[in-house]
Amino acid sequence: MELVVFGYQIVPGRDEPMAFAASLEECQRDALAERDKLRRNAPDLEPLGTMAIYRFTLAWPDTDGLLAVLNEKTPLLDALVVDRKFVGLVAGW
Repeated sequence: MELVVFGYQIVPGRDEPMAFAASLEECQRDALAERDKLRRNAPDLEPLGTMAIYRFTLAWPDTDGLLAVLNEKTPLLDALVVDRKFVGLVAGW
């Protein structure tokens, strides 16, 4: 069984760490809220670059993949991602 989620870059230009949401709209809203929070908490901060949003198709790993995660040889996200597609950017400020 596959599951689709959306994720955005918390740090513009870097894919780690990422934050996730169930829909593209929710992901965009969360990313804009993150940017707004940064602006309020650090008004002297340089303007942020754009944050990429991706569509992730996830599937539960097989036994070997799960063991690699449990034994900390593979990050969970790497074991779950079947497909990843760039779907947009969040900008502003």
